[in-house]
Amino acid sequence: PDTTKTKAAMDALKSMIREKLRESPLVSKVLDERPDFQEDPAGLLQHLEDRGLVEDIFASLENTLSKRQAHDIYDNAETVQAEAGVQLMDQAPGVWQLSLKLIEGQAFLDFLDVSEASGRDLYWHVVFGHQRLRTRPVPAAVSPRFDETFLLKLPAASSRNGVLLHASPVHLVLVCHGGRSEEEPPWDPGPGTVLCSHRLEWRQCLAAAGPLKMTIELQGVGRRHQLAVGVLHAELELRPQGSASSILPELVVSAQLRAEEQRRAEVMRRSFEELDRWWAEHHALYPTRHIRLFAQTEACLFLPVASFVAPLEAGRSLDGPGHALRWVSLFPVEPMSTKEASGVEPRWHSFPAIWGKGRATAEERALLLCSLLLGYSLDAWCCLGADENGKPHAWVIVRDKGNASLPAEVTCWDPRNATRISADDPRYLTSYSSVDTVFNDRRILVCHADVLARVSFDFSDPRTWLSAPVDDEVLDVLRLYPQTLSPGFADLSLKLWPAAWETNALEEVIENRVLGAVRSHREAAGLVTNVDMHLANLLQVALANFESERTGAPSQATVFEGLASRVCGPGEVLRASPVHFNHLRVSLFWATMSDRPSVREVLAAPPSTAFAVRARVVHYPERAVAAWVLLAAKGRI
Repeated sequence: PDTTKTKAAMDALKSMIREKLRESPLVSKVLDERPDFQEDPAGLLQHLEDRGLVEDIFASLENTLSKRQAHDIYDNAETVQAEAGVQLMDQAPGVWQLSLKLIEGQAFLDFLDVSEASGRDLYWHVVFGHQRLRTRPVPAAVSPRFDETFLLKLPAASSRNGVLLHASPVHLVLVCHGGRSEEEPPWDPGPGTVLCSHRLEWRQCLAAAGPLKMTIELQGVGRRHQLAVGVLHAELELRPQGSASSILPELVVSAQLRAEEQRRAEVMRRSFEELDRWWAEHHALYPTRHIRLFAQTEACLFLPVASFVAPLEAGRSLDGPGHALRWVSLFPVEPMSTKEASGVEPRWHSFPAIWGKGRATAEERALLLCSLLLGYSLDAWCCLGADENGKPHAWVIVRDKGNASLPAEVTCWDPRNATRISADDPRYLTSYSSVDTVFNDRRILVCHADVLARVSFDFSDPRTWLSAPVDDEVLDVLRLYPQTLSPGFADLSLKLWPAAWETNALEEVIENRVLGAVRSHREAAGLVTNVDMHLANLLQVALANFESERTGAPSQATVFEGLASRVCGPGEVLRASPVHFNHLRVSLFWATMSDRPSVREVLAAPPSTAFAVRARVVHYPERAVAAWVLLAAKGRI
């Protein structure tokens, strides 16, 4: 057994090394320069060794390993098992684990055409309580082979009867990445597409003496929900198995599941009837307003809008409310289709699905931000209304003193541009045109006032607000995110996934490509380009300040200004133009930068000017990224 474990661990290490070599920006740069190495691995390795790059790559690998150990120390058993197939068998009494084995998929007909499958990878995102796991990438195919086993921790219980009461499902989200241009580097996985979102009822294994084989029909998401994505073959097993007498009868498990489902269906029916009856009495007063009482998930589960918000603790992934606003604003905005926007119930993806695809609508970003701010114990409310142009928009309202808050104590947190505007700020009236629906995880309110200036944020004032009939039972039973670990807070946790690339090397690649584009641009204009490496080093201070300011920290611009004044000679000035990106598609950077008037002004500087380029890449949870590129010129401009 020890030999088998050692071999599995070595195979996992070899796979990690191959992956690191394939994704390394250093290797990518060499292959750009020497395409002949594509078919000559030995020559590539010798070339890397001759240039002293092998040590850098293995240093990057060592850094990745240490990061994984640091990020995954809490769920070390799952990580080791996912990568090396090593299973942790020693358990303390009363501690239970769920073994989930994803074996293979069949009939994935979306990839029947080879051209549709080429260059695409499939990932399963596994969410169970606070545990966040992900399979390795598997090439898209009609019958993809996953062969991944995870051990999921269960709450402590004295028997299987106690485990049966843990009603949280295993949320499986299937995401497809790929289809990017061959010109794109390997460090950008491209946009993700959610193919399936399935909530797996795992408690049937409590009536099984060993592994329970399951064949799961996977449904699509959104408008494709009625279409089958394919079939997943999986196995579930409770660890430890215990004695034969501890195994529950199938009738007991089925009765518990049926009772829970019946209660949920009854509460859902009652909620719909009460809200429909209530809205029928009032909807004529708001014919053109942005009123939402219900929404549906990506799996077409209809719920009150309050179910989509849950106090969410960021843990060590974010440093505070301002950091949370910055992170949410980095998610690329996914426009809602005209059909969905005009529908009675919008479609809002669950948080695991949003994190898997890496994009979100304006409303989904507001839901996520509101949940995080509630997790920081702020009085946060998701607000649906209209922007300055009268178009539907969503943001978050935070009240410092609840219903007693003055306008100066009510702040709009807007993920659109990561800004915070108080209700007494003149920008408030120029940024929004109406407030229509306000809700969080406990209440839903509709605003009477059709003029923004007349809106009072005292939610107890019946002249301004109409409270929807949603009681505690509805909110508890129809909760989208379980709250079993810490009552009042969702079990979900953010994940700072280890980066698949070395950040310093990536920043150097960005700098070299931008600097090459600067040289080409100026050569076409008959101008030479002088590079000042020391100035580039000083620009790091400015870039660090730019990102710090975006999180709400005080500006340290005077520090860089003092440094810049020391390197500028008499009559010289320093002009710099920072450009921000929320992706790593480097081939698009220069097109965006060269379109900026400030950048074009720097590019037109005289031949005696010294140029510098500095890049900074900051990683956030769920693979969100902030990339800065600063182009500067020093001289008599």
